[in-house]
Amino acid sequence: MKNILCLIALILLGSCIDQSKKEKPDTATYFRNKPLEYPIPYKSETIEFKNVEDSIVLRGTLTYPNTESKSFPAVVLMHGSGRNDRDYSVYGHKTFLVMADYLSRNGISVLRYDKRGCGVSEGDFDKATYDDFASDGRSATQYLKDRKDIDFSTIGIAGHSEGGSTAPMVAAEYKLDFLVLLGAPGLPYPVADSLYASGMARARGYSEEQILREAQVHDSMITLALEMELGQALDDSIYNLAFRNRKDLSWFKGLTGEELEEEIKFSYIEYYARPVFKEFWEGPSPEDYLKQVRCPVLSIGGTLDLNVPGAASVNAIDQFLKEAGNTEVTSKLLPNLNHMLQPAKTGLPEEIDSIEMTIAPEVLVLMKDFIQKQAKL
Repeated sequence: MKNILCLIALILLGSCIDQSKKEKPDTATYFRNKPLEYPIPYKSETIEFKNVEDSIVLRGTLTYPNTESKSFPAVVLMHGSGRNDRDYSVYGHKTFLVMADYLSRNGISVLRYDKRGCGVSEGDFDKATYDDFASDGRSATQYLKDRKDIDFSTIGIAGHSEGGSTAPMVAAEYKLDFLVLLGAPGLPYPVADSLYASGMARARGYSEEQILREAQVHDSMITLALEMELGQALDDSIYNLAFRNRKDLSWFKGLTGEELEEEIKFSYIEYYARPVFKEFWEGPSPEDYLKQVRCPVLSIGGTLDLNVPGAASVNAIDQFLKEAGNTEVTSKLLPNLNHMLQPAKTGLPEEIDSIEMTIAPEVLVLMKDFIQKQAKL
């Protein structure tokens, strides 16, 4: 009888252990309200590096494994559009902090930095172009190559959104060991911009007639941005056009007062009245740079990414790379992920404020496995 009771106890204990394993969250799962688990098992340094071309200093954080070995792979993280700090803080989420934590816990060093003119980095954000942001990413990569105390044996870049445009610019002319593209543009920019505007309006419940009216307003803004000189006059013209047509712009749905003012500033003036837009519209397309990339590439997009949009961009990136002879291309279109690669229902940017998970675990795992493969770990 005693043996039977002991056996039952062991079975019950085993079932509890199995249940605890099932309930334990994936180590690649991060939430907005608790981005890190302590203690931190890796080293973290506040660093700075110089963009020699523009004589500015950029500042950031370098994390790397706390091991006796002084040789491991490294990745530079390049931000999406906007005034972003090193953690890539969006709606309370810290996407790059999470990436750095997960990757450094898994043997990979990560350099993330404040965008030029943001945080404590030098430079003028308002006058910056894609070429400038690409130059900053190249400078970050060179910093890793120049470190004498650590052997960063395999070095690459991971770029999200706008960073997915500027990272291939670096890879096209500068030797990288790998490239990770996250929610990256793949279509010609005018085509992508049109799909972005109509996709957002449609997801917000606009009729096709309303979408057409919104497209006409956007066309007018594009004309202003391309024909007028940068400066206060352009800012004012875009503001007046947006405010006058506020009922036809889906971004303003339900907004009044200060909320409306802020949305005009961030969604229209910050977008159309900056030098990046003219370069984005008139300069080389993603295809031009992607066809020059020779290193292994991992491209990840989400089916609910309305900003790029996801499916069309992942397909285009895959096609351009392979057409140019790159045989080491891995493309992943993940279901129900938005532009920030979070599990979502609509893909609308405002939905991010109600999503607690910072980034889908499978994205982090894909990045880790790909980088480790390049480093032959």
